[in-house]
Amino acid sequence: MRIVIIGAGTVGVATGDGFRRFGNDVVFYDNDNDKLDKVTSEGFRITTEPSREKPDVFFVCTPAQAVEEIIQNLPYEHVLTVIRSTVVPGTTNKLIKMTSGGHIIINPEFSREATAIWDFQNPFRILYSACCHQHRELIQRLYTPFQAPMICVDDPTIAEMVKYASNLFLTTTISYWNEVSSVCLRLNINSHTVGKIAALDPRIPSYGASLHGKPFSGRCLPHNLQTFITFCENLGYDPILLKAVEEVNKRKRDA
Repeated sequence: MRIVIIGAGTVGVATGDGFRRFGNDVVFYDNDNDKLDKVTSEGFRITTEPSREKPDVFFVCTPAQAVEEIIQNLPYEHVLTVIRSTVVPGTTNKLIKMTSGGHIIINPEFSREATAIWDFQNPFRILYSACCHQHRELIQRLYTPFQAPMICVDDPTIAEMVKYASNLFLTTTISYWNEVSSVCLRLNINSHTVGKIAALDPRIPSYGASLHGKPFSGRCLPHNLQTFITFCENLGYDPILLKAVEEVNKRKRDA
């Protein structure tokens, strides 16, 4: 299957590498020549015009703010366009309307920046939104070799929200254990011991319980948190818990 990946960053490269391993023809497009040079050195083909390749599917793996412009310039009438970028809930439906019913779905990524290639090849689940029968079968064929549960939702907003809910849970967990760590420091006890024992309770996840003490950083978690807080406020909802998560992280970063 021919796949054109738009965006040769961490997510795009992990996606392309994973699909190429199962015999797909992967082509990259990016307006950053340094990124294109890197994927070329890894044996990938590149293109200067995405639609010139006549692919079976486009995967959009760019920063969220670039997604709308990119999709408006793709031949959406017959080719499936898959959004891998983290976009706020409602974006995919908006783009479908904007393109008069274009074949656009959301397939959020759940990878970590440092281990994105491994994470793509070993997913906990594969989540995507519904499209026509033909394109649903196409996505299933692409992902079947990865042997992970595949979940198709009728409303892309659900998939978009799952992505944010997942990342925001992680940020909340990190800030929670960092708060515990700050209290333990004042009590002169080991917060990691506290976390390990607490996480023996099956209701308490081990994430962050024994490895904490640093603020969350990188390109995803802080940006996703800030974006979602703004998104909630625009909906007329005050996300006080998420604001506290952000404040704890800021306090830890400034300490």
